[in-house]
Amino acid sequence: MMKTLRKTYIFLFLATLMACTEHGDFERRLAVADSLMTHEMPDSAYRMLCGMNEEAEEVSEPLRMRHLLLRSNAQNKAYVDFTSDSIGCLLVDYYDAHGTPNERMLAHYIKGCAYRDMGDQPASLRCYNDAVAAADTSRADCNFYQLSIIHEQIAKIFNDRAMPDNALQAYEYAERYARKVQDSIGIFTIWGNKSNALINQGRIQEALRIKEEAANGFRNMGYPQYAAQVMGLCIKWYARQGEFEKAKAAMDEFENQSGYFLKNGDIEPGREDYYQIKGSYYYERGDMDSAQYFFRKLLQQGKSCNDIYLASWGLTQLYHRYGKQDSVAKYALQTLAHNDTLYNIGAVENLQNAQAMYNYTHHLETAHRKELEAKDLEISRRNWIIGGTAIVFVLILLALIFYRKDKKKAQTIEGLNCLIEEKKGLIHSLNSQLEQQAIDIEDYHQKVETIQVLNQKIAAYETGMINRVNANLINQLNKESAIQTIIHRLNSKDKNTEKQPTHNEWNAVYSVAEKYFPALCDIKANPKISPLEYQICVLTKLRFEIADIVLLTGKDNSFITAKRKRMLPKLFNCTGSAKDFDALILDL
Repeated sequence: MMKTLRKTYIFLFLATLMACTEHGDFERRLAVADSLMTHEMPDSAYRMLCGMNEEAEEVSEPLRMRHLLLRSNAQNKAYVDFTSDSIGCLLVDYYDAHGTPNERMLAHYIKGCAYRDMGDQPASLRCYNDAVAAADTSRADCNFYQLSIIHEQIAKIFNDRAMPDNALQAYEYAERYARKVQDSIGIFTIWGNKSNALINQGRIQEALRIKEEAANGFRNMGYPQYAAQVMGLCIKWYARQGEFEKAKAAMDEFENQSGYFLKNGDIEPGREDYYQIKGSYYYERGDMDSAQYFFRKLLQQGKSCNDIYLASWGLTQLYHRYGKQDSVAKYALQTLAHNDTLYNIGAVENLQNAQAMYNYTHHLETAHRKELEAKDLEISRRNWIIGGTAIVFVLILLALIFYRKDKKKAQTIEGLNCLIEEKKGLIHSLNSQLEQQAIDIEDYHQKVETIQVLNQKIAAYETGMINRVNANLINQLNKESAIQTIIHRLNSKDKNTEKQPTHNEWNAVYSVAEKYFPALCDIKANPKISPLEYQICVLTKLRFEIADIVLLTGKDNSFITAKRKRMLPKLFNCTGSAKDFDALILDL
């Protein structure tokens, strides 16, 4: 019995030792992966961390979450898009409760990157703001390198949303923190992006100068690819100023060294708007055939609404110069249509970004307050040191006075009085500094109160704007002839009037709905959705009552309810009630 117990204890001891060794090796490999990311090797780090996925399930929760945080960071740095926010939410929940300020900052940033990859800019901006709020800039171990990247991402969103003033403020913070860690590549990257905000302000010459300085900085560091990427947007503006040689040189550098082009000479997907830049170059030179070729190439290959808008506007200008009024009218209308679409897409996001902008300002104030508090603490320590030194010095002088009072009494007293006057001056100076700091703190509190008032006004403004937008949209829809036709069918008291629309009337309704709500096109293209189910989606989006949907489709209430519930997993990958389906459709 004793031998059996002894063997059991030995086995447990060895198992524990092996587990500790295994976990220690796991932690060591996490450190190696982190080092790979630090040395600009995110692809290798990502592959290494993905290879540890199964082992991660067997380690402690802190190690498992550390692995998930590093893997997500490597995924982002390796330009592998996130397709869900689930991991970001998990990281935020854990590190908000258990993490350091740097870990909380990185978790919120990763969640923001997930929303960025999913195309949700307002949600991404909110997460970036939370990341800024999580950072503690008063601490010596603050990850200023990561904080600089976050401010740069915030600046890019503001610049995309045509808010260059706010973008420039964010770039200023990004550059400040990049300088703290002597990140030269980061500084030149910030200059290259900052110049885009200056262009949006109309400060073209200043923007071109900064782009040239950034490109020269990259070339001097041995990064010609980055230099070429910075010079891409200069092509159009050089051409508009008549500097065609500089424009051609920038074009050749961009196409040969940026790394954005495929073997067939086309630019990589997602960057098709370059054809508008190249078309503008030929347009300014007067080479209309080449300009038309690249504008049409953007029209054919462009995937975003903005691409079609840029191509249509370029062709409008080109045909106006040719004097072909029919073509001018055609592409002008196409430009206007896509401009309206861009406005509708951006209207709600701009309201959300306005709130996020004030939140961002509040976070900057909070960070500034923390820095002031750290500075106050340093001044307080310095005062204690100065005061203590002064006391010791005075005591030494007093001892010296008593020791030599018989020989140089008068001379010593005079020297002491001079020293006391100097110390009074020092004390007066310190008191002045403390009073100034008190004024700064009071000014800070006044700013906080002002921001709170502005936040309340923004909230009220958002509510009013959203109500007005919804009301205007309903009025516009009701004016459409296709909608009026089916409303007339519903309201007709003639018993011989068929309530269900004809095939042509349905097609007319589809066209109206898809014009106002382009997201319906994706539902229509979904092979899992039947024509009847698409009718239900369209009528729900157009805010028809269930009783009206029953009449228009010829189905009973229970059938319509069941169909709405069954479409939830097909369209939204979730389950729920029919009302949940209605809410998701209305949010598209």
